[in-house]
Amino acid sequence: MGLDIYAYRKLTKLDVLFDSDGGPVDPTTREPVEDCYRVYANPDFPSRADGLEDRACYSYADAEHVFSRSYGGYNLWRETLAKLAGYPLDYSKTFGEPSHAAAAWNGKVRAGAPFWELVNFADNEGTIGPVVAAKLLRDFADFDEMAKAVIEDGFYDGYCDIRKGLEFAADGGALDFS
Repeated sequence: MGLDIYAYRKLTKLDVLFDSDGGPVDPTTREPVEDCYRVYANPDFPSRADGLEDRACYSYADAEHVFSRSYGGYNLWRETLAKLAGYPLDYSKTFGEPSHAAAAWNGKVRAGAPFWELVNFADNEGTIGPVVAAKLLRDFADFDEMAKAVIEDGFYDGYCDIRKGLEFAADGGALDFS
């Protein structure tokens, strides 16, 4: 098991009802609605899905699977991202040892810092909407040259993959963590 990230571009909210299992259905025909993206605004990370309505279904112009790692692999990647951004070491209750990402989790690095909205986000579920994606995309552009110099295996490949996903999401879309 691990984290998969999907990117969606140009979302359009659909008028749907939900059946007894929670699946979207067309309000006129009552037929299941296929190929739609359902937003999950993770309540533990307010504002990450800004620009989208929680639990609403959206059609999309384009979708792509952009990133896949084990949970441990993603946490190592995210730790490298926090280190790249200059976060200080802080104690991680989750991992039992100091980490740079823990500085964001513990409130020592605040909203607005480079990559904060990604470092301080779930590693298993939730949506990043177009507003936050645009901010993160600027961070990725600003740090690109430094990220290229990181020697950790696969870090820059993942950096480019997530940056591509953020380009989709910033274009009226979403980045889905599942």
